Amino acid sequence: MGKRPASVDLASWLLWIMCAAGLVMSVLVVVFRDDLEEVWSPGRSGDSTVQPLEFVPVILVLYGVVALTTLTLIPIFRAGHNWARHALAMVAVGILLATLATVRTMPPALFRGLIIAAAVLAAVTLVFLWHPDSRRHCRAEVEEPAHS
Repeated sequence: MGKRPASVDLASWLLWIMCAAGLVMSVLVVVFRDDLEEVWSPGRSGDSTVQPLEFVPVILVLYGVVALTTLTLIPIFRAGHNWARHALAMVAVGILLATLATVRTMPPALFRGLIIAAAVLAAVTLVFLWHPDSRRHCRAEVEEPAHS
């Protein structure tokens, strides 16, 4: 196998950055939970027994699962496994869809800006994951053992 294409390295770095950005967002959700609760919880009426949702544990577990899955798949993708490239693309698509859905809830301005940045980051990551050089890198690994 020759040198790894730049698109694979860039996609890997962007995936690492997405994991780090997700950690920052998770910490911000914990810190600003009261501000987010006002936006994400239904309005209370005087005699309602409906309790506000506790969303922080859900967000933290979701981040943990997505980050660990991503960090596990990055070296597999770099080694040339096409299925890992597709799995990472699905993670990026999931993040892109989640960010677009979340920005529609009109969170506080700080979160809105970070969510839009995360959507752009996920979209750019998809470009490099689906780049022809990334595909050739993963295909070369499949074809190479067959010729040995």
